[in-house]
Amino acid sequence: MPDHALKIGWSQESITPDQPVNLFGMFNERISTHVEEPCTATALALEGPDGEAAIWLSCDLVNASRDVVQDVRRTVAAAIPGFVPDKLLLGCTHTHNAPNFKTDLYPPPPPGAMTPTEYRAFFVERVARIAVHAWEARTPGQVSPALGHAVLGWCRRVVYADGTGQMYGKTQRDDFLRVEGPMDPGIELLFTHDPEGTPTGAVVSIACTPQTCMGENFLSADFWGPARRALRDHFGESFTVLAVTGAAGDQCPDDLIRWGRSEPRLRGIDACAKLARRLVQGVVEGYESGRRAMVADPVFRHAHAILDLPAYVMTAEQVAHYEKVVADLTAKGEPDPKSWDGGTLLRARRQLQRHAEAGPAPTIPVDCNFLRIGDFAVATNPFELYLEYGQRIKARSRALQTIAAQLTNDGLAYLPTRAGLAHGHYSAMPANIRLGPEGGDQLVEQSLTHLNALFAD
Repeated sequence: MPDHALKIGWSQESITPDQPVNLFGMFNERISTHVEEPCTATALALEGPDGEAAIWLSCDLVNASRDVVQDVRRTVAAAIPGFVPDKLLLGCTHTHNAPNFKTDLYPPPPPGAMTPTEYRAFFVERVARIAVHAWEARTPGQVSPALGHAVLGWCRRVVYADGTGQMYGKTQRDDFLRVEGPMDPGIELLFTHDPEGTPTGAVVSIACTPQTCMGENFLSADFWGPARRALRDHFGESFTVLAVTGAAGDQCPDDLIRWGRSEPRLRGIDACAKLARRLVQGVVEGYESGRRAMVADPVFRHAHAILDLPAYVMTAEQVAHYEKVVADLTAKGEPDPKSWDGGTLLRARRQLQRHAEAGPAPTIPVDCNFLRIGDFAVATNPFELYLEYGQRIKARSRALQTIAAQLTNDGLAYLPTRAGLAHGHYSAMPANIRLGPEGGDQLVEQSLTHLNALFAD
């Protein structure tokens, strides 16, 4: 093992509270009844021979707002002398059955349930501890990038003859034209090894969100839970998986052409296990037949940047639409804030308030990290990013293999394509986007500028 070998450290723990908690991921209030599959946080610490560093965290959450990420960064930096806070990146798998630490989405939970404020404090302390443990565990090791395949995600938006679109739209309609966007069965993999070559863990990135159990009232990491267990069974008990959701804002586990016919709806615990098996098979395939040589001293570079991108601005017609939504939902009084209508009303009011407070040419700060690990690269973004944008970054990156990791360092809603915005419906409406396609184009270009600068030599 060369003296200038990359140092690698892993750590993983549960971030599941031991009491009921408000769940995040749907418009209506849900209080957890039990833990079906523990939610976890995983940390991968990397340090190069020149002191370059990164701590990459993956959490089984819907998302984590930037203020929470900043709390974690400050806590970790205080515990690790000389560690630069922005060298920590925190991504979320986007399970819809995770604890909530947002105080403005639902009414206060019932007695006996953990409050969002309490869960936030629990989360920050626990995740910072996991990050520090990974840093303290780093030892010289090796990496080997790989590519596997598994059919996990499909575009969940369809287009009709009148030019409208719909998330989870029915494809059996006479006016159905096409599925709106692409799919990507590739599994981007970065295996880590000890000096003898034994695999110690892997970064596993897929273009699909874990949402087979969305709407249920239990805590669950969804298919990542059984997948992690099965990979430990295959590679060894100490094998650790950093789960990364790539650009997948318009993706889901359901094939809408065959949905409800030859392909059953992939919902519930059985579907969760089925997708986990597919994922594990793809990871093993990547290790056995799609893996490049192990390297102990890859070029390791890391850049952090705040991209200033143009915010989406509603038209007068769109403002009138949301004013009507508010009027219709309150025509007979305020709906129950725990209900779906209550959640819809809250989001419509917040959208109108955000519009009223925006100045001329508003922009949004977008917190991004960029990594080079040999011929492997990572570009992060804080959106539920439509797959097309991720594919553009991957295709034009100077790296041999690139991850476009979404919902990292913040949770800034969906970022739809021009086609998506034109077709409308959920995930491409003003109430659930912060940037439009112009911002998406700039995200791609600026990400490539920062990413490719890491390969300037």
